[in-house]
Amino acid sequence: MNKVNIKDSQNFITSKYHIEKIMKQIDLNENDNIFEIGAGKGHFTIELVNRCNYVTAIEIDPKLCEVTQSKLLNYANYQIVNDDILKFNFPKHKSYKIFGSIPYNISTSIIRKIVYESTATVSYLIVEYGFAKRLLNTNRSLALLLMAEVDISILAKIPRHYFHPKPKVDSSLIVLKRKPIKMSYKDRKKYKYFVMKWVNKEYKKLFTKNQFNKALKHAKIKDLKNLSYEQFLSLFKSYKLFNR
Repeated sequence: MNKVNIKDSQNFITSKYHIEKIMKQIDLNENDNIFEIGAGKGHFTIELVNRCNYVTAIEIDPKLCEVTQSKLLNYANYQIVNDDILKFNFPKHKSYKIFGSIPYNISTSIIRKIVYESTATVSYLIVEYGFAKRLLNTNRSLALLLMAEVDISILAKIPRHYFHPKPKVDSSLIVLKRKPIKMSYKDRKKYKYFVMKWVNKEYKKLFTKNQFNKALKHAKIKDLKNLSYEQFLSLFKSYKLFNR
């Protein structure tokens, strides 16, 4: 998708030069099946159709569906679904990737849907730059919960002048890569509890003073405000050991 919504506005990337710069950052090939979140005016859709095996573009605006369809008259390897992404049901037993430039105002809801309701192995998303930074912030519960399911990276900063009309903030191209091994249901419940208590600084509900010091030492943590995800995972493993 090549649009981002800020409140009621729609912001599109239409420059072929800018689109190609973004596409160079993305690892897609002729075997990939893609779900595109928001076809917009079809500028990214046509690039995806040219590169991939099959593209399913989900677009909430029926008029934009028509605009995209008019660009793809010579192609057969796509379908356009006029639907709200938050109500869309992703397939359960197929291999696919996701691409989209997602609305700022519902970014969290869309990310949660992708991570928890899709089986996408890799998702490339254009999001607001500040939101991308928050997804990597291990002081936030959303980042910590998502990091248990996917590896998150910022691939590139996308200047606001790429969009028309120009939004007030820059964007980022991020990638979510599904972790090969899922947490068990039991561990996931423990992990969620641990994350919430940790973010709220309720350390005494997780560790005794002695356990806390041991866990910090084992994870090689010197600054509680500046943890890597690996260090946080080490803390969680210590918590599980102390609470067997």
